[in-house]
Amino acid sequence: MMRRVRGFTLIELLVVIAILAILAAILFPVFAQARESARSASCLSNLRQFALATLQYVQDYDEVFPQSVYSMDNVLLLPATNDRVFTVFDAVMPYMKNIDIIVCPSNRPGIDWLAILQTIGLRTSGNFRYGSYAYNFALFQDPSLPPGLWNDDPVVPMAAVQEPVNTIMFFDSVYKHPSAPLIDPNCPRPQFIFHWSTFPGDPRHKNGININFVDGRARWYHRYGKIPGKSFEGGREVDTYTLPCDLSGLPGGKANT
Repeated sequence: MMRRVRGFTLIELLVVIAILAILAAILFPVFAQARESARSASCLSNLRQFALATLQYVQDYDEVFPQSVYSMDNVLLLPATNDRVFTVFDAVMPYMKNIDIIVCPSNRPGIDWLAILQTIGLRTSGNFRYGSYAYNFALFQDPSLPPGLWNDDPVVPMAAVQEPVNTIMFFDSVYKHPSAPLIDPNCPRPQFIFHWSTFPGDPRHKNGININFVDGRARWYHRYGKIPGKSFEGGREVDTYTLPCDLSGLPGGKANT
């Protein structure tokens, strides 16, 4: 006598497939959030290492922060000269264990510094091309850039930083050309191709921004988070930082310098 082997019916298979699809729809966003949390943590670790590397540089160079940019070929860094640009990233690079520290896992390849400099007729040093972070223009000054402010735009010694715990060094950022869509409708439109306003904070980590500070720590802030600190602008006291638009300035000093 032959035994009949009973298999799944078509309806049963469809029910199983439907259940698996529902589970996938539930779990995939959870997996994506877990992956982004891991990337955010890795990015925060990068910024902590970057902060420590920068502070090591400052310690070795008479307690003075590096300039944002230097010309490798002339005294003044003039656009359209094809000069090579030595940036704060180049200056701190010898203190980093890995150049990938300046690239966020959620923002690969990152800001194309070579392409930005090419638009104003300059070159990179050749040490790197991409990075995910921008710097505080007020902390890393640029006296070698025209209009040649010199004494009015000096490099910044550690002693001049009144609130290290509230003074930003580097942060999650993107480059925004003046004609590009704004990172946020509350942000002012940049007036120049290369300016603090063309490097707003980028809330790429769960609607937040990773930031490091002069005291060496790094932490996550919501895109509209508040960082303590007041500066002076036009004779009045203003918030030093306005996330996500403006992350340049020195608490206790001038805003947006």
